[in-house]
Amino acid sequence: MSGLLLFALGFLCGAGLVLALRKDSGARDLTGPPPRAPSPPRPAPIDTGPVTVQVHTEVHSDDQILDLIRRGRKIEAIKRMRDLTGMRLAEAKDAVEAIERTLR
Repeated sequence: MSGLLLFALGFLCGAGLVLALRKDSGARDLTGPPPRAPSPPRPAPIDTGPVTVQVHTEVHSDDQILDLIRRGRKIEAIKRMRDLTGMRLAEAKDAVEAIERTLR
């Protein structure tokens, strides 16, 4: 009988120790839903006033560019357009394609 009493006393001490350690560790309860992540703060609206955008509407044409487009050498025409105007690649491509549409 004393063996059973000793076993019960040891079991209760062990269970109490486990519960005490669990509460102190700050571990989250895994049986419930996961906590929600905090939503990122919304940026404050900035009133910048009217916005000005510069758009190239001119179509630069050169006889050499027209000749290159007619011969189907579009890449060389874009390079020539960039050399003449200093446009960025996308702008020069759009300009050459606009000229190409007018030739059809």
